[in-house]
Amino acid sequence: MFGGFELYYPVVMSFVWIIGAIFFNFCEQKFTNMRLKRQDEGPFVEIFMSCYNEEAVLERSIASLEKLIYQNYQIVLIDDKSSDNTLQIMHSLAKKYSNIKVKSQKKNMGKAAALNRALSESNADYILCVDADTVFKKDSLSYLVAVLAADERIAAVTGRPIVKNVSTLIGKLQFLEYILNIDMIKRSQSFFLGHIMTVSGVLTLFRRSALEEIGGWNTEAMTEDIDATWRLYDQGYYCTYQPRALCQIYVPETVRGFIKQRVRWGRGGLEVLRNHFKMFPNLSWGQQLLAIDMCCSYTWIFLVSFATFRIFFEFLFMHNLRINLGALVAYYGVTLLFYGFSKIFNWENSYIKYKNYWLYLPFFFYAYWLNNIVVVFSAFYHLFDSVEFAAWGASDRGHIK
Repeated sequence: MFGGFELYYPVVMSFVWIIGAIFFNFCEQKFTNMRLKRQDEGPFVEIFMSCYNEEAVLERSIASLEKLIYQNYQIVLIDDKSSDNTLQIMHSLAKKYSNIKVKSQKKNMGKAAALNRALSESNADYILCVDADTVFKKDSLSYLVAVLAADERIAAVTGRPIVKNVSTLIGKLQFLEYILNIDMIKRSQSFFLGHIMTVSGVLTLFRRSALEEIGGWNTEAMTEDIDATWRLYDQGYYCTYQPRALCQIYVPETVRGFIKQRVRWGRGGLEVLRNHFKMFPNLSWGQQLLAIDMCCSYTWIFLVSFATFRIFFEFLFMHNLRINLGALVAYYGVTLLFYGFSKIFNWENSYIKYKNYWLYLPFFFYAYWLNNIVVVFSAFYHLFDSVEFAAWGASDRGHIK
């Protein structure tokens, strides 16, 4: 079924990610514990939450932010011309909590424009960018501040989302994706490169001066978080990962909503690669390695897709079925390793409940593989669509409890 590059690339990279994650885990714990002990009042943080039609989730998210143990912060809510009761709820919350400011856009212009409005009026040391459908662990901001305060070369540090809605199969598979692939790769990239592919828009702490240096968020980018990450790299900054800064998120529970979200993510990555292609010789070594990894990943997906179609047509027209069972066993074995090390890294973390999710690992492996193929082809197809600004879309958050 596979041979050469198609077989060895994902196996080799998986072991690289595991090794990097192991070393990151030892170094990060010692470093963060030392920094947390030194926190007094801490730098002033403004928490930006841009909202469009978030009446169903806004109050719960704000309630969790108000329980943060970090003291020196203020919440800035920006309504992007919602058509529901979001703005009214914001004003109600501002009356309830003294540390909330409300801003409203006169016209719906998308998340990036709303964030830029708040940035232009901010005097905070750090900016925490969060999503309205998120529930935050009370020590999450403290962990993020500890990282950013340690080194002025770090422009942003992103936290770790954990999937909350796991009542459906697609929710369980995304739970596994976040605790296995996404977490392991970010740990490894942080350790080896000091760079990660992208910060997460759901929970990222930025240095305000660095954001202003790059002109804020790009309103034309399909994924403003990926775009901001790489523009910070262009200015010589680092962006890193703090897995102990936790939050719970709601993910799509329909195939259509899931694919739509992932195509947007895939297109955002391709936009970055396209925009930096001619700049490659001038990129930092960390950026170059990230770009090479992206290119290798896309090449692998195209080769695997070709091999899969070849197998299908050979079986259909020649009644010949050739499958490399060794490759499938190797890939599944790596998935088991990811799961095992993830449990080791998080064995004291009651926030992450593994339950009996190991039973879903075989299906997760094939579903994740198929998802990557569909998303990459779709993202390439939509890459050259032109947009004036990246508008809000209808959110598929599954069943919210």
